[in-house]
Amino acid sequence: METQISMPDLLQFYAGLAENNEKKWFDERKPLYLAIKSYYENLGMEILANLRKSDPDLPALGPRDISWRIYQDQRFHDRPPYKSWCGLYFAKGGRKSYYPGYYLHMEPGENSYFLCAGIWREEKMILKSVREEIMLNGPEFDRVANPGKGWKVMWDGALARPAQGWPADKPYSRYFRLKQFLIMKNIDTDYLLRPNLPKRVADDFKAAVPFVRYLNRPMDYAIEEWM
Repeated sequence: METQISMPDLLQFYAGLAENNEKKWFDERKPLYLAIKSYYENLGMEILANLRKSDPDLPALGPRDISWRIYQDQRFHDRPPYKSWCGLYFAKGGRKSYYPGYYLHMEPGENSYFLCAGIWREEKMILKSVREEIMLNGPEFDRVANPGKGWKVMWDGALARPAQGWPADKPYSRYFRLKQFLIMKNIDTDYLLRPNLPKRVADDFKAAVPFVRYLNRPMDYAIEEWM
């Protein structure tokens, strides 16, 4: 009989993995992990189906486009063999593209759960293009970056002052401090365990759709420059 997996199983597995991040422990639970992997991939596809109703820029993506392998690359880094977190990312072009998107993070070992939207890459061309867009349309950026409903701009890692070469005396100069353009909403296990999770996640992401679509404009310009 096929194992019936649910969110509590996912949370329990990743909490255990955080404490026992080694091959022997993982191999003994490999069949369970594969069932959990199938569960969260299906969860991601349901979220995507709901989210595409709000953001028509999102294409039809597959499970590999929205999720990560659990295996860590240990060739050049001293790190545990497995990721102790589970994430789902929805973006134009898939998770490997440079386009902004929507991210669900679940990390029981650190009690870290959140929704996030925007651009996390720090390539110079991207930073320049987004900052130019803010120069041209600062009021719009301020509006879409602060949609309320629990969403807040992520200031972690921001510069102490506006980046060199960008004005410090404009109404929206504080945003020139950002090196990543992200908004975040904290959630918890109660949120994850309530019914209708795919629809609720998509509904919460709906508030971030104007922010992501705003960032698609400078991203298009940046990609044109690269090509």
